Amino acid sequence: MNIVNGFKFIPGSTYIKGLPDHSHARFHNFYESQLRPDPYASVRDRGMIKLIYDRPSQQVRKNENQNYFQSYSANDSDGGRVRVFAPISDELVTDSVFLHILKGDAHYINKYCHRAGVDILNISVHFIRYRAEEGYASFSSPVWLHLDDEPLVFIHLIDLTPNAIGADSVISGMDSKPTNVLRLQKPFDTLIVDRTKKHAVTPLGSSHGTSYRDVMLVNVEAEVQQK
Repeated sequence: MNIVNGFKFIPGSTYIKGLPDHSHARFHNFYESQLRPDPYASVRDRGMIKLIYDRPSQQVRKNENQNYFQSYSANDSDGGRVRVFAPISDELVTDSVFLHILKGDAHYINKYCHRAGVDILNISVHFIRYRAEEGYASFSSPVWLHLDDEPLVFIHLIDLTPNAIGADSVISGMDSKPTNVLRLQKPFDTLIVDRTKKHAVTPLGSSHGTSYRDVMLVNVEAEVQQK
């Protein structure tokens, strides 16, 4: 389903507008407190919470199901199995910064709801830290160009350290030939993707010391993912 013609970049300044001073710093502190080693990859730290989004009320609540599933066709590295990540605190559901960001996403989420003819959605929120030492790499899962099971994904940058190498977002058609490259650099810079184009993020390296790329994914889940 075409929601954003494959992809759309939204500058972080759009999301920051209306937030009190120091909101990003406070949220980043909360974000860091929720990260735990990814049990499926030593090069990442992670946390996750699944929510239910009610379109008529624009409200979210915690989902009883906290498993995460991707099909093998969407993720040839970790797909085809249920994964369980460290839980993000329920505090997220009432966090003012998160709700502000979600409000910014709601225009596109509601557009999907309208076209799909649904009022209730399953949404997974992922905190993912890519972490690389000089000379080594941290990478995504799947590693290269792919189509998500999710019909709509929001990739919100929380932080990117100045020593980061790579971590560029790549867009392609179904032929997997790259057509666009962009980089999330500033707080809350956001890439939205739908299933009409493929996407990937290049591995993260470091010019010196340890580099980090912190992102928050807000995923509108597909029916196939409800395991």
